Amino acid sequence: MDNFVDPEEKVMCPYNPAHHIMRKRLNTHLVKCKKNYPDTKLVECDFNVIHKIPEPELQYHHENCPDRHKIEISIYQEAGVEINKFPIHNIHVPTDECWDDLNVPTYDPKKYCESKEILRHLDVASAGQRRQFRMEERRRIGQLSNISSMKSDRPMSRASTNSTPGPSNRKDLPETRGHSMAEEAPGEVENLLRRIKSEANQSFRLVKK
Repeated sequence: MDNFVDPEEKVMCPYNPAHHIMRKRLNTHLVKCKKNYPDTKLVECDFNVIHKIPEPELQYHHENCPDRHKIEISIYQEAGVEINKFPIHNIHVPTDECWDDLNVPTYDPKKYCESKEILRHLDVASAGQRRQFRMEERRRIGQLSNISSMKSDRPMSRASTNSTPGPSNRKDLPETRGHSMAEEAPGEVENLLRRIKSEANQSFRLVKK
């Protein structure tokens, strides 16, 4: 990446060191200043015309010119061959499909709208023609809606209409009656109650003491 050069930076004029001109105006200043100093013999650099160099120092300047790399890079890029690091292979997929061979009639929007429940509108016509067109449209849409309703109202199947509710195939489970613990083992319940009562009396006596 090239180094950024500030166009507002002031540089010294090669014809008169007392002149300090902004870089963006230096080219215009050199044209005027050259006329004022005709005795000063300066030659232009091959890499940048703004560089005015004394002729004995021209070769040294060419070897160390800061703008030389810009020209050399452009020359090498033109001479070199760019190599794609990520080539995309062309994969041929054979197919027998060809839409040009299909014998299909041309789409007619007017014919399509006439067969569908689409409300059309007539603009460029007289009042009588528009009235007649609206009446025909109402008649056409009414006929199409009747046809669609007849298709939707299909008769129910014979199995569903003639089917009568038969006896249930579910097997009735025998009824179960819950028995209390007292009915199954009355002696055990009485013993448990006596034990609880005796323990309560003992705890009451201990608290009383």
